Amino acid sequence: MHKKQVSIFIPDSFLSETSDLKIKTSKIGVIGRALALFKIDQIVIYKDLSQNDDKYVTDADFMADVLGYMDTPQYLRKKVFPIRSELKHVGILPPLRTPHHPTESDLKVGDYRQGFTVKRNKKGTYIDIGMKSDSGMKGMENLAFCKEQLSVNKVFSFRVTKLAKEVIVTPDEPDDVYWGGYKTLSTHKSLKNSLKLVNPDFVVETTRYADTINSIFNEFEEKLDKADNIAIVFGGPYSSISEDLSGFSWDLVKLNTIPSQGTETVRTEEAVISTLSIINMLLNFC
Repeated sequence: MHKKQVSIFIPDSFLSETSDLKIKTSKIGVIGRALALFKIDQIVIYKDLSQNDDKYVTDADFMADVLGYMDTPQYLRKKVFPIRSELKHVGILPPLRTPHHPTESDLKVGDYRQGFTVKRNKKGTYIDIGMKSDSGMKGMENLAFCKEQLSVNKVFSFRVTKLAKEVIVTPDEPDDVYWGGYKTLSTHKSLKNSLKLVNPDFVVETTRYADTINSIFNEFEEKLDKADNIAIVFGGPYSSISEDLSGFSWDLVKLNTIPSQGTETVRTEEAVISTLSIINMLLNFC
């Protein structure tokens, strides 16, 4: 089946209800788990125009950093994310447990690993793929080697092609399973301009002031089935989506995915999980 591209959009005001760094980190952790659970390709953090200043710029970058930290395999995190005070609570984040976060450090030919490019020479690039220090391999500083010259200080996916005096890897990732790994983009742009960067053909605007999913189920399922690049947009804690998303190249549906809600408000992370669970069902089983 053709793989659809699915992105979610959340506002930079997502964390505005609290100033507690630990609570902020925890809330982002809920989003990160939802992204992995429902195999989302990308999360885009846009500027909430209902807030008339730039007070959430720092929060947007913080969200992107924490989501990136969650997505990075444990054995690479110290290299990719140097110690910073704002990341002091990342220990409370739940593990993703996706295929690109292996729990075993032993290697065999054909294994896939994410690796951090450490050093490059004329012959290729040395890669940290999380090998144990007592692995017995004689690679430079216990690093794997790729015969391609890659940008350094970057994370790529690799396949182990040879185990000998040194571990040889080649850039690759599996295409028969969900490998894991979502992209995070903090745009500091309006929702409309952020959507244009992704160029979806179908936009789902979630709001309590729209038709409920059960009332337009068949129509929504048909539109979802025809779309290749899907964007699902969410509002912030203090307002629904303030921008008019109609009149652009994408097809637009406004949708209430929590009919007859029992609470006065629905938190963004709750809306994300509720909406993605329905869309996951439609994309995989209908």
